[in-house]
Amino acid sequence: MQARRAKLKLQYDNKDISADLAPYLLSFSYSDHASGKADDLQISLEDREGLWISDWLPDKGATLKAALVTEHWTEQGKTEELPFGIFEIDTFDGKSLPSTVTIKGLSIPESTSLRGEEKTKSWEKVKLSTIAQDIATNAGLTLFYDTDDDPEEDRVEQTEQSDLAFLQKMCEDAGLSLKVTDQQIVIFDDAKYEKREPVMTIKRGQSYILDHSFSSSVRDVYAACRVEYRDAQNSDNISYTFNAPNKPATGKTLVINERVSSIAEAERLAKKKLRQKNKEETKMSFSLLGDIRLLAACTVMVEGYGKFDGKYFIEEATHTGSGYTVKIDLRRVLEGY
Repeated sequence: MQARRAKLKLQYDNKDISADLAPYLLSFSYSDHASGKADDLQISLEDREGLWISDWLPDKGATLKAALVTEHWTEQGKTEELPFGIFEIDTFDGKSLPSTVTIKGLSIPESTSLRGEEKTKSWEKVKLSTIAQDIATNAGLTLFYDTDDDPEEDRVEQTEQSDLAFLQKMCEDAGLSLKVTDQQIVIFDDAKYEKREPVMTIKRGQSYILDHSFSSSVRDVYAACRVEYRDAQNSDNISYTFNAPNKPATGKTLVINERVSSIAEAERLAKKKLRQKNKEETKMSFSLLGDIRLLAACTVMVEGYGKFDGKYFIEEATHTGSGYTVKIDLRRVLEGY
């Protein structure tokens, strides 16, 4: 029987350096975020000979294309690969005793104007997908707009904001999630992804569970959301209240004053805003034996933890080499909205 192995496959500016890297590789980790943060890749290397601080010093801004390759991991004779994506080298750190270096790459390229460059621009009669496409094109990225929800505004202004901060805020206001990964901007609806089939069931007492933690809070959790809007021109008043199914243990009502044109639109907005507030109520974290199925924005089932049982959404997954483990941060899926 052959031993299970997990190794890093790495390209530097499209050149495969996996074999050259292997003798010096101490550990690596890949953090995959569902939304709001850049994915990152960290590689720690032994450098007693000083190669990595001299001839092999990587250029900041160079690209790393990485993947995890497992052999005999799930079954004998089977090889599987988990692509991590493309990263731009962001930092290079070193220390002595022992002599090691760490290379860190981010999925959000600094070589574009996506962040760090404040801009002022306006759009008229525009949909969110159009703005996102403009920003992606300017950054040299592709857009994956994975939702049917595409709000339209009469006028939108970007005022002294970076493209990424501006687009992130627009997505948050629309109740959508955004991430930058593998040279593309991805915009999606959490509720749609939460309906996907779980990739696995985590059962208490199983040997692949190395550690776990859990928490539940009522802070910033609401039982209902009321949307109110008064159109001064037409003297129309729209008011709609959405009550959360399986109401949390709080009597608070979230009040939203935003422009809506119908009760149906008010209902959609109420559900979106209530989700944003309530989705962090119940959370769990697990450290597990490595599993390439566990990625951000996937779902898992949790069993054997009493009131914490249920379906969960993966907010962050960190895959770590040298023994290959994965740590996942979860939030419980909201039912009915």
